[in-house]
Amino acid sequence: MAITGLVRSPRSEVLKRGTVERDDMVPLVAGIQLPWSWPLTLVIYGIVVAVAVWIYRDAKARGSDRAVLWFLATLIFTILPVLAYMYLHRAEGPAR
Repeated sequence: MAITGLVRSPRSEVLKRGTVERDDMVPLVAGIQLPWSWPLTLVIYGIVVAVAVWIYRDAKARGSDRAVLWFLATLIFTILPVLAYMYLHRAEGPAR
């Protein structure tokens, strides 16, 4: 019986009954270290931080007393606060 998403570990052994021990099964993506995964992760988090700073500065320029809350929400929930902020301030135009 095959288990979807798992591959046999090179060290696993077939038991006498013909079954594979479950402890020897490893996730399919375990051990795959892509050379671009860390730089890509840093770029994504850099964009999230840059957008959070932009929202903070924009909220401060509009005189909002919740600028820090917008900043933290953007860091934690990423895209949802950005969409909400843009929707709520769409009629006002850019801050000056």
